[in-house]
Amino acid sequence: MQSTVKHIEDFVSKAGELAETKAELWKLQAAGKISETVSSLISMIAIAALTCVAITIISFGVAVWIGSEMGKISYGFFIVGGFYTLAGLLVYLFRKQWIKNPVRNLVIDKIIK
Repeated sequence: MQSTVKHIEDFVSKAGELAETKAELWKLQAAGKISETVSSLISMIAIAALTCVAITIISFGVAVWIGSEMGKISYGFFIVGGFYTLAGLLVYLFRKQWIKNPVRNLVIDKIIK
């Protein structure tokens, strides 16, 4: 009888250790996936910021060039501003298809992977 009780105690002890090990493994896997997702998002934000800076500089150049060709610098800025207004309207109208869904899918892919 003592032998059976000892085996049951060993079994319960090992089952508890297995459960603790599984929980620790899940925590480490979750931390790895979260860190990979966050690093991907941070790199995307950095690329977007640099792209915004480049587009801003190019926009100033294009606005000045168009304005000098039309005889008044302000006309160039109005034209470039109108272009960005139309572009912003398009992005707003298609934000789910162009921004929300791709970002959501990227995050889900990084977490599932």
